[in-house]
Amino acid sequence: MAGKQKKQIYSEQDLRSLFDAAPDATLLVNTDGRIEWLNAQAEKLFGYQREEMLDQPVELLIPQRFQNSHVGHRREFADNLRVRAMGSSLDLCARHKDGSEFPVDVNLSPIHLLGRMVVSASIRDITKLKNAASELADTVEQLRSEKDFSDNLITTQQGIVLVLDSKGRITLVNPYFEDLTGYSADELIGADWFDTFIPEDERPTIQEFFAQVMREGINRGYVNALVTKAGDQRLIQWHSKTMEDADGSIVGVLNTGYDVTEQEAAAAALRAAKKEADRATGIKTRFLAAASHDLRQPLQSMGLYLSVLSQQLQKHKNQDIGIKMRQSLDTMAEILDALLDISKLDSGSIVAEPCEFPLQKLLDQIAADNSPLAAEKGLSLHIEPTPLIVKSDPALLRRIVENFVGNAIRYTESGEVSIVIRSDGDSASIDVSDSGVGIPEDALETIFEEYFQLENPVRDRSKGLGLGLAIVRHIARLLDHKLDVQSVPGQGSTFSVSLPRVGVVSEAATEPVVSDAGTTTDFAATVLIVDDDPAVIDATVMLLKIEGFDVQSALHGDDALAQIEDGLRPDIVVSDYRLPGLDGIEVVRRIRHLVGEDLPTILITGDTSAKDIAAVDLARCTVLHKPVNSERLISLIHESCRSTANPARSH
Repeated sequence: MAGKQKKQIYSEQDLRSLFDAAPDATLLVNTDGRIEWLNAQAEKLFGYQREEMLDQPVELLIPQRFQNSHVGHRREFADNLRVRAMGSSLDLCARHKDGSEFPVDVNLSPIHLLGRMVVSASIRDITKLKNAASELADTVEQLRSEKDFSDNLITTQQGIVLVLDSKGRITLVNPYFEDLTGYSADELIGADWFDTFIPEDERPTIQEFFAQVMREGINRGYVNALVTKAGDQRLIQWHSKTMEDADGSIVGVLNTGYDVTEQEAAAAALRAAKKEADRATGIKTRFLAAASHDLRQPLQSMGLYLSVLSQQLQKHKNQDIGIKMRQSLDTMAEILDALLDISKLDSGSIVAEPCEFPLQKLLDQIAADNSPLAAEKGLSLHIEPTPLIVKSDPALLRRIVENFVGNAIRYTESGEVSIVIRSDGDSASIDVSDSGVGIPEDALETIFEEYFQLENPVRDRSKGLGLGLAIVRHIARLLDHKLDVQSVPGQGSTFSVSLPRVGVVSEAATEPVVSDAGTTTDFAATVLIVDDDPAVIDATVMLLKIEGFDVQSALHGDDALAQIEDGLRPDIVVSDYRLPGLDGIEVVRRIRHLVGEDLPTILITGDTSAKDIAAVDLARCTVLHKPVNSERLISLIHESCRSTANPARSH
């Protein structure tokens, strides 16, 4: 009780500093409902000057339609003073001097001050919070949890008011602080703040900080733990302001604070959940990497055996069975590729690696892969040469354009498919147009959804799977490229992807590569096959021997290198990328070093992203994805061997 009898050391100016330090508009209202004091935030919030509000009934700040009922509520509250957070269950409204109304959160705290009871009313404008609530509804669960944390911090004023003198002794507390800590005012006034509330291991640091505040007048926010009477620790976010006497000497510190214990616990839980999610993503990434190789490997050998079988069934009455088996196998491979790609994109396993490159190089690859398909349907594939240099991930951008071109060929029965490049300032657009069936206007957005197909209710796989454009949308988001589609039913469609343009190359560099694939070599080229799957080697050897090639094989890199050291000189190397020990890239490098030339190379991978291979600058190297199309493999071997044909070479 001795502390209560001490002479007050704060003046009217100190009281004003106390309430001006509060983050919200604060009023002191007597039991008759008249305003006795207000802080600067209250003047700003309501638009009145201090003199206009002093000694006025608090109903001045309430919409007229609520004033009569509020008088009754106020009188009931005066008969039973208590800490009250009114905004938690009521939609409260306040009135500005100009007559406008705005939603508020109000917290009432009775304070025994200068021998009588007054009510501290803390008022917060929550207009922005109300408007923000609907915008946050669509965020992901993690962001929703963070929103809940922010909402709690914004809308729930904890109402701690605490004054310490220059020695760190408590001179003023409000009822909320009593409830929070479990101490009564009699126990608190005059108590040493550090000994009573600060955990022992933090005490030296907090005492040093307090001493610095007393010396330098530092006013800033911080968080620290306090120990309640029951021995529990609560985390408090503080806002402090030094108090000065008439001579300008610092005589104490006014502290307002919020209990953030639950919020910090929730944030820690979120961090733990994110760490676990990241761990799970890592496991999924490793699984998908293995699945890409292991699931495609049997499809690779099946496709090669089927090609051999088809060769033997030519002009046989069962030839049609082989054709149907090939169609089924191709569909299975397409489904597997699409599902694995969707999974990788969803899990974040695929990471974009943008670089600057000539766009014509990508268009030449598109032409080589798709011209035979277009010709097979009697279509013309026209690709306009371009000198542009663009910035993107070449492998991922190619996936987008390949899908556009493949769909255009699939859904066009006559006419042409064209690729035109448009340039506008720092942006370039790749436009793929066709003269096909077109797309209804109401389906232009839906076509990018997974498993959506037009006019395919029976799921005819020859019309695709309904996953290609969904993958395109995922990749475009990953690359931050814009997609667009324009279509007229019955006349055709144009699919576009926009990307950054960084410059141009010389005209000579834009000449398209003309491929004469499909012809054969005029000598028995030697092909070295390197693969760790005996079934793949067996089927590949059978297929290539039927085509007239001299074929040698190795089950791993060391075996291949040993054959080279023994005198083998292949015309081309066909290697799997994922090999035991040395990977396919390193095997090719060492073979080239031993033979003293850059042998043509075909690298085969079960990873559709092929990031490791795409990142390596291997000259005269083509990358194919499992399962490999046999006709495509044979065509590439012929083409590569023709470019370095030397029948006099001794093998």
